[in-house]
Amino acid sequence: MAGGGVRKRSVMIYGLFQSAQGAAAQSARLDVIANNLANASTSAFKRQLAVFRERAPFDVVNGVSREVPGNLNDSSGGVELDRVAIDFSDGPLSKTGGPFDIALSGPGFFRVSDGQRELLTRNGRLTRNSNGDLVMSDTGMRVIGTDGTPIRGIAEVGAVDIGADGTIRQTASDGSRTLIGHLDLVNPLSTDSLVPMGNGVYRAEGPVESTADVKVHQGYLEGSGTNSVAEMMQMIQTSRAFEMNLNVMKFQDEALGQLLQSVARA
Repeated sequence: MAGGGVRKRSVMIYGLFQSAQGAAAQSARLDVIANNLANASTSAFKRQLAVFRERAPFDVVNGVSREVPGNLNDSSGGVELDRVAIDFSDGPLSKTGGPFDIALSGPGFFRVSDGQRELLTRNGRLTRNSNGDLVMSDTGMRVIGTDGTPIRGIAEVGAVDIGADGTIRQTASDGSRTLIGHLDLVNPLSTDSLVPMGNGVYRAEGPVESTADVKVHQGYLEGSGTNSVAEMMQMIQTSRAFEMNLNVMKFQDEALGQLLQSVARA
C-alpha cells in the first residue's frame, strides 16, 4: 500500500512539474506578444516570436535515465523557452513625403552611431540636426556613411535627394548639386547575431558586409511588422493555454492532497 502510494506521488509531482513548466512557457510567449502589440505603430519594428524546445524527461539527467517508478522516462519532458527570434520580413511602406524619411526594401540595414559604437537599423525616421548632421529623429544617433564617418554638411536651405542606392545630394538655390554622402547599407551574415537595443536599433554580434540587395525609398517610412489582429488572436489563445495549465496544477495539487490523506489513514 505504501509502495503504491509512493509511486502515485512521484507521478503526481511530475505532473505538477510539467504543468508549471507549461504555464511558464505560455507566460514567456505572452510577454513577447505584448511587446509586439506595444510596437504595432513603431516605425520599422520587427515582430518577435517565442521559440520553444522540448525538454528531456525530468528524470533524465545528462542523458542518463534514473530508475523511477512507472514509465516517466518514456514521456515528454515538456517544453521551455529556447530563444526569442525576430522576423525580419519587410514591413509595409507608408508615404510621408518627408525629405529625410527613408524606408528600406529588401534584406539590409544602414549604420548609425551613438558616439561609442556603431549599430544597425531600418528605422528611417531621420532629420537634420542644428550642426547639419543626418541623425535619427527618435534618438539623435548619427547616420554613418560608407567612409565610416557621420554624414554631415547638410545645409539648412536646399532640396535633399536620397537615391535608391543611398546616395545623398543637396541642390542649392542656384541649381548646383553637392554630394553629401552615401548611406552605408549593410547586411549581417546571420540575422541571429542581431541583438535589439530598442527604437528599431540592433547591435551586431557577428560580421556584416556591404549589400546591394536593399533599396532606399525617400519620402517613405517602413511600418511595423506587427499585425495587431493576428497578435490579439494569439494573445487570447496563449492566455487560455496559460489558464489551462494553472487549472491542471490546481487539480493535481488537490488530487495529491487527497492521496496523502488516504495514505495517512491507511
